Amino acid sequence: MAIIIDLGKAGKVTPENAERIKSSVVILQPGQEVGEHITSDKEEVLVMLEGIATVMLRKEELTVGSGHAVYIPKSMPHNVINRSNTPLRYVYVVSLHK
Repeated sequence: MAIIIDLGKAGKVTPENAERIKSSVVILQPGQEVGEHITSDKEEVLVMLEGIATVMLRKEELTVGSGHAVYIPKSMPHNVINRSNTPLRYVYVVSLHK
């Protein structure tokens, strides 16, 4: 079954409707952050659609703008922060190893 996600809005592909991936559109307003987390033994890719993100990987700080992607290895603590004055919109894709 095909799933269409409007990239202009928040939306999800979840384990209920996909077998091996989880994905979502995330919109962070200026000053917002996701919060540091670990996706356990799962790899993750962040695809920046609009704005500029500060991506924290352990103690490394990356500035990533639209049109770029960040690969996050499994078990890597990470956070996404919007320190800019404009909204940040990105897609994350997490592998689900079964």
